[in-house]
Amino acid sequence: MTEAQTSHRPAEQQLPSEIARMRQMLLEGFRSRAEVLRWLQQLSVRTLGQIPTQRYERLGAEFKPDENAQEGVLLAAFLVEEGRTRELSHETAMGVRRQWAATVLAPTTTDSFRSLRKDAGEYIGKSEDDASDGYDPEGDHPFIMRPALEELDTFQRQALVAALDGLDSRDAILDWGDDLVQATRGERIDHGTGETFVRRLYNDPCGDLIMCSEEPSWRRFREHMLCKWVLPAFNDAVQDLTKRTGEEPTESHSGDRKTRQL
Repeated sequence: MTEAQTSHRPAEQQLPSEIARMRQMLLEGFRSRAEVLRWLQQLSVRTLGQIPTQRYERLGAEFKPDENAQEGVLLAAFLVEEGRTRELSHETAMGVRRQWAATVLAPTTTDSFRSLRKDAGEYIGKSEDDASDGYDPEGDHPFIMRPALEELDTFQRQALVAALDGLDSRDAILDWGDDLVQATRGERIDHGTGETFVRRLYNDPCGDLIMCSEEPSWRRFREHMLCKWVLPAFNDAVQDLTKRTGEEPTESHSGDRKTRQL
């Protein structure tokens, strides 16, 4: 393992690298609206909840089709040509993606790093002069050394994919609501109504169509709902968990390595 491959501050090294990977996915574009939603959920975790919640709400509005059944310009730009319904040139779409990367992702990278650095650990080798015996980035480690955050990522991904795929019945909404509790860490989703999200959804006369139907119009409404109401709660949950958890490094069995919390 070369010096370039080692790091004594793995979480600090991994975070910007992961956000850079997310940026590259954005610049390449997405094949479907569902793929955009899955990316946004993962982005929330990778930025430690530092994306402003209003960004998700605004993107949610982009999922709502206009009178011509077209998505908003920003969402259309996120999508590759075959995945969008709105006419946009490749150059225009790329320009919008780059602008979003510059105005949203770039400052968020800094905010996320500042949020992380206060409790990132330093990994020391056999001696502090031995730069080749730090943390191995090729090893199997949780994201920024925080298993709890990786677990939350799994809960959120599973809840989102279940909704995107469509539930089996109206009663399945209640089971999905149980999944949401873990995925949101109990963050309230009331979208300004004062009524809990799952109860309102279950009691809605169209609740089964919203959550179960494969019809394109209902699927699009479901995607709009997930982005506008559920993803902001996911983001709040990530931010809350980030404040509460520190890294949990894999213990070395050699007895030579230690972790110092800074």
